[in-house]
Amino acid sequence: MNSPRRVVQSDRLRDQVYRMLREDLRNGSFYTGQRLVELELAAHYGVSRTPVREALFQLAREGLITDSDRGYSLPIDTHDDFLDRLAVRRGLDPLLAAHAAQRATPAQVRELELLLERMRAAHEAGDFKEFSNHAHLFRLTLIEAAHNVALDRVCRVLEDQFLIMRNKQYHDVSNRALAVQFEAKLCQAIKQSDPDKAAQVAREYMEAVIRIFGESVEDTSRPWIAPRQRHSDGTVVG
Repeated sequence: MNSPRRVVQSDRLRDQVYRMLREDLRNGSFYTGQRLVELELAAHYGVSRTPVREALFQLAREGLITDSDRGYSLPIDTHDDFLDRLAVRRGLDPLLAAHAAQRATPAQVRELELLLERMRAAHEAGDFKEFSNHAHLFRLTLIEAAHNVALDRVCRVLEDQFLIMRNKQYHDVSNRALAVQFEAKLCQAIKQSDPDKAAQVAREYMEAVIRIFGESVEDTSRPWIAPRQRHSDGTVVG
């Protein structure tokens, strides 16, 4: 009988570069539309081009960056793209919040409260990068607190799609204040194990963000669909 094969545990350079790139994307180190040049990134991270190329390929597969004939670049996130994601979150977030209120462990509730305090401190210090980082961790903890595998997968994909635009959003002090205000309400509802209140808070937060971007939610009881301009023949512009 052949001897068993052994998996060697190692932290590959590709994985390290991948994590660093994701963190830099989350922290706003790159701008929308920026080209990601292998040679420049290799010099920046102090590695060869191969792990950079592999990390970029993985990020492109996940939809965080785009791949074209000219190489990799950050996607140009349009106003309409962001509104469409807000529409999805308006429908999805109440369900996520309700699950978290019903299923979060005491340790997860404490973690949400801790991250909220760190968000508040970063907001008061005017540090949008730290604020964005803790807001991201708050979101991931909320997803985990729902203890629902299907929700977990869907929400993580959507969270990734918000990374770049959210950095721009949190540059604005009023947007950070709004996030702190609603996340505090959400923490309270989860701590009280009140799924109805948690769902209401989550929905109202998304509606408040939608209004910031110049749109209105006329009927809060119905799904919201982002408006689109149309050509004279009825087809959607863009």
